[in-house]
Amino acid sequence: MRDFNSSKREPLLAEAAYHSSVKIKQDNYVNVTFDAVRAEQQRTAEHERGLSFDWAFGNLELLIQLYSGGEPLENLLAAANRTFDEFERHKKNFPDFYLLPWEPDAYQYTLWLLSLSVLFDLPERAKMIATYVGSTLEDGQDSLLRQLYSRVGVSFPGDNLIHVKPYAELQSALNACGDEQQQLMARYLKHWYQNMKKCYWYGRDKRPAAGFFGYWAFEAGMVTVLWDIDDTVYRDLPYYPKDLVDYARAKHVADHFPRGRLIGTPGMTAKSGEECPCTGVWICDDWAVGPQTFSRGITLPTDSGRQVTWRLTKVI
Repeated sequence: MRDFNSSKREPLLAEAAYHSSVKIKQDNYVNVTFDAVRAEQQRTAEHERGLSFDWAFGNLELLIQLYSGGEPLENLLAAANRTFDEFERHKKNFPDFYLLPWEPDAYQYTLWLLSLSVLFDLPERAKMIATYVGSTLEDGQDSLLRQLYSRVGVSFPGDNLIHVKPYAELQSALNACGDEQQQLMARYLKHWYQNMKKCYWYGRDKRPAAGFFGYWAFEAGMVTVLWDIDDTVYRDLPYYPKDLVDYARAKHVADHFPRGRLIGTPGMTAKSGEECPCTGVWICDDWAVGPQTFSRGITLPTDSGRQVTWRLTKVI
């Protein structure tokens, strides 16, 4: 039997509260199915919808809690798939369900789900999660989500970052390289928790009876893996899921997701006639044309009628 305090990943977890909370979640959301509860009695549509979402996010919290408690990563794959199954079931039962990016909690749910699908090497789940996220102007179109989804092969709209705190540094890291990229990731992690005050789980470690499940910036792990960043500078900082990153790298997870066009990443290319994917300074790979500034959305030009390849050198 493993020693809890030496194997737990979340230092703020108390053993008794952890085991009690895990048991409650398993009894409520794993050992009993939503369909069984649904069949017990008639409820209003709104009440039933709320209960259905309880099963989805209850399994998500349980997955994170088991990770925090130090459960072996290989044993968590079933919990991850069960979480995604519950969200898929909820979406199927309530097709008008969407996570709205302008809501801080919904935005964090989106990042958690996408990050965990990547880190547990579940590419098809990443595509599925995109269908849960609102993408209209009213829902909130977000440029960070656009870049992250592009990396996993999904087209998603968004020109502006909705939540500058805490995500500006993370987005900047996508568009940087080398030491600058590492320092941006480190600053993101250092400021992450204090900038999460609008999220429902903030401060839950001080209320163990509320079911504290751990504090993790899983999105930092996802970006580290998919953008192949050397995490030496920040791997021991709080909130960084370093062993899940190591697990994903050992499985060569980055190779299992379509690279597509890494929007906003210096070195990305696009061809004449295509829509410019990112505002910035571009150079022509085929001829000595000189640096050109193009805005996102314009049609990339030819050079004297010749089809050419343009390469991004600087994001503006």
